[in-house]
Amino acid sequence: MADQKRNRKTTAPRARRVANAMGAAARRQIVNAAETVLRADGYHALSARKVAGACGISVGNLTYYFPGKADLLEAVMDDVCNRYAEERDATAASYPADPDAYLRKTVTWLITDAASEETSALFLELWVLAKHHDFGRDIVERFYATAAQWIADGLADRFPGAPPETYQQAAYYLLTLSEGSTALFSRPVKRPVAVDAIIAVAYETVRRMLPRDGAP
Repeated sequence: MADQKRNRKTTAPRARRVANAMGAAARRQIVNAAETVLRADGYHALSARKVAGACGISVGNLTYYFPGKADLLEAVMDDVCNRYAEERDATAASYPADPDAYLRKTVTWLITDAASEETSALFLELWVLAKHHDFGRDIVERFYATAAQWIADGLADRFPGAPPETYQQAAYYLLTLSEGSTALFSRPVKRPVAVDAIIAVAYETVRRMLPRDGAP
């Protein structure tokens, strides 16, 4: 009897770990499928049935993890934010003692990512969502607030000495350029100015806003 009790005690945590891992994998599959549908077909085509079909699961299984459309979109944006955070951390780790290289890499990534087909398809849908639904507006606003803060914090860490508003201005300037890049450079239209030229100007502009050698 004692052995049976010990076996139950050791088996239960293991079973919970397996169940948790399976649940995490299922959520990941659903979120990935939802983002794919959103980018390819748009918000109005995003449905539990369509996402469940893409995952090969029942609608009931999907709604167990995400009861409503808003919950699914929240998870998609959380995933996008996590990917941005991973890229931010990788950039910071790559240039721990070279602030200028960090800035150049950050500017390049923000603008080229915004101009990519995948990112533009996602954010165009989110902008429409934000215009027509309060929960969509909240999702988008939270994303931009988070992005602005980590950009500003990264600049303040590497270029100390300026007033806090300088870092915020630089962050919002870069976000403005990145969003404009989605509108202008994500489509296969030849422009008289290349996106690389915009990146170069953005880097030089932000660099002039920041302190040099610790002096504003």
